[in-house]
Amino acid sequence: MADMQALLNGFLDLLMKAFPTSPFADTIEKFSKLPYLGYINWFVPVSEMVAIGSAWLVAIGVYYLYSIIARWAKLIE
Repeated sequence: MADMQALLNGFLDLLMKAFPTSPFADTIEKFSKLPYLGYINWFVPVSEMVAIGSAWLVAIGVYYLYSIIARWAKLIE
């Protein structure tokens, strides 16, 4: 089991090295140093907005994927 986990970790590490670095890393680092960011997040719940937005995007993506598969299988026109 430990060998499989090490193999999976090695593969994921190699996969992450293949992706480019984020162009927003410097900007995010600057925002994390703002002393009043926590107060802004109290009024504007950014993390909840991101979670709801990503769930919405996944739902729309699943709908379009199902639509494409259904059209391909000629279940709908």
